[in-house]
Amino acid sequence: GLCFMYSSIQIPHIALATVLIALCTKNLEYPIQWLYITYRKMCKATGKTVPPRLLTEEEYRIQGEVETSKALEELREYCNSPGCSPWKTVSRIQSPKRFADFVEGSFHLTPNEVSVHEQEYGLGSLIAQDEIYEETSSEEEDSDSQYPTVTQNNFLT
Repeated sequence: GLCFMYSSIQIPHIALATVLIALCTKNLEYPIQWLYITYRKMCKATGKTVPPRLLTEEEYRIQGEVETSKALEELREYCNSPGCSPWKTVSRIQSPKRFADFVEGSFHLTPNEVSVHEQEYGLGSLIAQDEIYEETSSEEEDSDSQYPTVTQNNFLT
């Protein structure tokens, strides 16, 4: 290709300059890419990455409530849209009356479900878990002193 380029131009100095420019631009592409990649790596290495800020427990709870309410509202909108097949949906669920009430805007949990959740995951459960942990740790300390410790397991050899 370069020979045809050189022979097609009448003036030899311009032909040689054109061939040299073509060679330089093609061969400079890769070193320029290498320099750019090296520059980006150096910028990333010197730039201090800031760790993401962790949410507090209160922020986590609030974000969970906001996202849950947003998702429930989107579900209500979908169930009221023409794209949702109500008969197919109702045939798949256990309590169609409760689902219909939810779609109409009522709360998605029963009072019984709320109280069970509070007992398992609420403030009362944290206190109960602490008490259980204290009881098991004191029992483990007592059991350690009663039985000899096993230092080698001969079942594997």
